[in-house]
Amino acid sequence: MRKKIDISLKKEAKQQRAIATVAAIVEAATYILRKEGPAGFTANKVAEKAGVNISSFYQYFPNKEALLFHITKLNWERQLRQLTPILIQTGPEHSRKLRDFIREFFVIEAAEADLRQALRIASIDLRETDEFKALISKGADLTRTFIETAVGLPDKSDLDFTVNFIVLLVTSFAERSTNEGFTGAELICQADLLTDILVGHFKIA
Repeated sequence: MRKKIDISLKKEAKQQRAIATVAAIVEAATYILRKEGPAGFTANKVAEKAGVNISSFYQYFPNKEALLFHITKLNWERQLRQLTPILIQTGPEHSRKLRDFIREFFVIEAAEADLRQALRIASIDLRETDEFKALISKGADLTRTFIETAVGLPDKSDLDFTVNFIVLLVTSFAERSTNEGFTGAELICQADLLTDILVGHFKIA
């Protein structure tokens, strides 16, 4: 049986100096992941790049996996803050909200494409942890609620399939488009094409 990885912070940074230390570690780790990928990502290299003692690293993070999860968590929470206002807007224009949501999601994915790829490779085991599942549950619930309202499927099994299908299609399409280097107007065009397909197929008003 694989040993469970401890990915929780050892302690929260509360004092200004501690907050600055953790921020420096996160910035250094993000830089290394972007420039060197997971192969160059070690606790010692991160501490050196951050300009902190290795003991300061382990004061907050028990291992590099905990730091990876912390970075993933920060990125996910930032995305959720940007996307949530779109989905919870009042009004019946679900097709417009879906278009705005997919456009914003594509733009976010493009801005963080290199980091996203590095995190995916480096933190594949994190997806099986309770902490990661709890992290994504809020976004999953929000998306499910929106799709349920927009599509209007009364049958639970049909709804489950539709939610999973739309989420997989949007995330996969966004990844392909950003990996191929689409930016600006081209990226928005890709997002709108996907929106038109979903709106037409599911008859979203």
